[in-house]
Amino acid sequence: MRLVPSVLAVLLLAGCAGSLAGRLTLPDRNTLVRDELVIHSDFPLSAHHRLFEELTSQRADLCRQLALPTSDEPIDVYLFENPERFQGFMRLHYPKFPDRRAFFVETDTHLTVYAQWGDRMAEDLRHEVTHAYVHAVAPNVPVWLDEGIAKYFEVSRGSRGLNRPLLDRLLVRMHQEHWQPNLQRLESLRGSEDMTQDDYAEAWAWIHLLIESRTDRLELLRGYLSDLRAQGAAAPLSARLDAGLGQPNVVLLEHLGQLEKGAW
Repeated sequence: MRLVPSVLAVLLLAGCAGSLAGRLTLPDRNTLVRDELVIHSDFPLSAHHRLFEELTSQRADLCRQLALPTSDEPIDVYLFENPERFQGFMRLHYPKFPDRRAFFVETDTHLTVYAQWGDRMAEDLRHEVTHAYVHAVAPNVPVWLDEGIAKYFEVSRGSRGLNRPLLDRLLVRMHQEHWQPNLQRLESLRGSEDMTQDDYAEAWAWIHLLIESRTDRLELLRGYLSDLRAQGAAAPLSARLDAGLGQPNVVLLEHLGQLEKGAW
């Protein structure tokens, strides 16, 4: 998604430059480089902040688990000190985006993360930076898979991807509404704006199953991503799961049941 320079020009001609000065510029007073992350802010950044240490370790975790190479493509991370400035900037430059605390934006030439500093900054950055790490090396990742991987990695290291709020959401649906997974429907979605919270939860569940249950299942995911990297496209992952898991929906429901019992 690209910025629209005409919006800025109209505002400046209208004499709004002074009142909007704080919202028209990106944070850039301080810059910290950690591997491919280039972190910008207008407030002091500790070079050894444990969040930034975690983000660099997360790249190694992601590449190891998904058998992806590392990339040296820069990822610009802009941290806004307060929600007002962040929301003002995003509404000005990305007016069609929903209200959220953080975003990942990919263009032909840049990978960028925008986020507001706050109580959930760690979760937000782990999620959005995961998108950037994946997009740096793997083209055309389906939206459900992209979001499922990000939901897996948004939890703190050492949690083995267990996203408790999403698990609890699915368990409630299973017990009260007899919810059933539908990977083919997830694969039909074209943008994250089409995904409901239940879709995010199901996407996470598939990724957790493939990464955390058995090595042969993890190899299905790795092989799919490898084909995307090599060819730019691949047959839907659901076809591979049908062949490799037999009854994927049953396997996923059993996996969620094991998580509920703490047997995993």
